[in-house]
Amino acid sequence: MTKLSTRPDSRPDAARAIIERAAAALSVPKLAPANSFVLHAPLELMARVQLLPLVAPARREAALARIDWLADGYEASGAPVPAPAPADEPVDAAALLRAVAGGDQARVDALAAAWLPQHSAPAVVGAIAEALVPATAAAGHAPIGLAQLLRDPTMPLMLLRGPLRAIASAPDWRVSWHEQVTTQGDAGGLYAALRAAPMLGRPGSDFIHPLMTQAQQPGVADRLLGPLLADRYDVPAALATVTRVAAWSMLHDDPEQAPYGWTHALTMPQAVLSLAGAGVRARSALAVGATFALGFRLAHGTVELPDRIDTVAAPAGVAELAGAASLHHDAHLVKYTLACIRAAEHDPAYCGLYLAAAASLADWWHAHP
Repeated sequence: MTKLSTRPDSRPDAARAIIERAAAALSVPKLAPANSFVLHAPLELMARVQLLPLVAPARREAALARIDWLADGYEASGAPVPAPAPADEPVDAAALLRAVAGGDQARVDALAAAWLPQHSAPAVVGAIAEALVPATAAAGHAPIGLAQLLRDPTMPLMLLRGPLRAIASAPDWRVSWHEQVTTQGDAGGLYAALRAAPMLGRPGSDFIHPLMTQAQQPGVADRLLGPLLADRYDVPAALATVTRVAAWSMLHDDPEQAPYGWTHALTMPQAVLSLAGAGVRARSALAVGATFALGFRLAHGTVELPDRIDTVAAPAGVAELAGAASLHHDAHLVKYTLACIRAAEHDPAYCGLYLAAAASLADWWHAHP
């Protein structure tokens, strides 16, 4: 299949100008608490930029117009935070993480604005990802931003200012059940554990934090996932397991959960496990990524997972799917389509499954305009 490319010299000057203008706008957090649009905007931008090389040439102008539309919408969505004052303490990752843990949003923004531009994406991810990946504030989306920045070094790290500020609004919201588990388990049982998830239904809310709180209640994640945790395991196999389960769920489970629930069931665990070894300990990545996958199956699952997930034929090609997502307004469709293409690259034996899942979501939006 076509490989994703993020080479900056592959973008014409006009495209580069549009992307840089959007990135500059979206790098400034909003003063009001982030709504869904504001929270997703930096991630949506990075996904749109990464999809752009895959869009057929005849559709790229329209795809770039969507990036302009995103920037315009973000600028019109509310007052920006004031320009951060100079930091009054040494600017390093430890100080930034202390501010996040303390819930001091203004200090977080000041330290982030001073610290992020000084470093590369691998250095930033290596310094802060272990602390941020368990967060369920910012809709648990920080790992997606971190993984996207590692994939595309042309995007400014200042796009993390908004997610960092959002995490600081509720620093105690996090996946933490695994911190009490010290034994070594067998991660090869991940599929069986997800298949054994009881169908609990939604805990009165579709938001990420309540869903993951339900997964962390005694007798759920600790019972199902605790025996899997290990410091060393086959990370690519675990990543393939969670993405296959999510894609299968998009195709075969409750279609009402297609636009949000099943998209998050893939994008969030995929991002977490892709960070294993790149700033996140393998054990942490397994615990958090598996909890995310479990949380969505617990809340939204209505059909039991099969004994084995089979391969399927792709109903559409990468260029068609990338184009459909790039011209659409919904951030989740954009992020999900990119995630499915990434999953197909990582797990080529199941390429058809992932492209079918992306096509299914595009069809859902066509039926619900």
